[in-house]
Amino acid sequence: MYNSALNLTRLLGLAAIGAVIAGCGSGDSSGDPPPAGTARIDVTVSSDSGPVSGAAVSFQTTDASGANKKYETQTGANGNAILDMPLAEVRGVKQPAGTVVKEGYEPQTIICAGFDKDPAYCEADVKLIALAPNVSIPVNGDTVWHIGDSNYQGQVNSQLQKKAPDGPTLEFEISDWAAQVAKNGVTKATVVLDHKGWQTSLCPSNTIAIVGDAGTVSRAGGNSPDDGGWGGGQQEAAPFDFLVQGVGTLSAKVRISAGACLGPDLDDFEINRMRVYFCGTDYQGKHGSCIPAE
Repeated sequence: MYNSALNLTRLLGLAAIGAVIAGCGSGDSSGDPPPAGTARIDVTVSSDSGPVSGAAVSFQTTDASGANKKYETQTGANGNAILDMPLAEVRGVKQPAGTVVKEGYEPQTIICAGFDKDPAYCEADVKLIALAPNVSIPVNGDTVWHIGDSNYQGQVNSQLQKKAPDGPTLEFEISDWAAQVAKNGVTKATVVLDHKGWQTSLCPSNTIAIVGDAGTVSRAGGNSPDDGGWGGGQQEAAPFDFLVQGVGTLSAKVRISAGACLGPDLDDFEINRMRVYFCGTDYQGKHGSCIPAE
């Protein structure tokens, strides 16, 4: 479900804006093994031009008190970075995830099977993709967010890496909306994101919408894998397509809301790596969307 250049047995992470900075790593690999009680991420980031320096590598989790924590570093001149975290804060999460971010490129997600050994060690080789002119990254959409009310259990949505929710509804500004919809022939926007624990089949009032200066267009949310892992991305069987008519031409945001499930409880799920593709209705993309066909 992710870029073929990524190894799905590996991990990185990126935290939400406003989270407490809990620690940071060095910009280059030391070659030494991590100490006991540590979860280490060892990542090398490249592009078609070679190693990428200054790429943000970070991971978000929740400590024992329920407070959000953010671990962050940057890649060095050789594209490598080391990020160390307390193992106690990340152990036991199924497919912990995060993001590598660099301006001018699409954010990338890496998945690790989990931090279970002591010490724990994950490697990642990430190839960044240049940001295409018709692709927008919503503000803060390149981070891991927990949407819901923190009342969750079960196989699908009990595997979240952030125990504390960021809210029942979150909005992400598409800062270049006016410029994108002003382009000749643009009539449609496709929202792409990675998601975990999203159960719209059981919580039908889950929604994803584009909210603009002239109105709102919305549709039902998605459904993540039944094993509690990450899904979504460009391989989504039913991409989130929206006609831009009725949204407006000045400004717009992506809005994601958790809906009620059985009783008053809201669905709890995580999202990451949000992107918006723009095209015309006659564009023959993947699944009929604005995503380029392979």
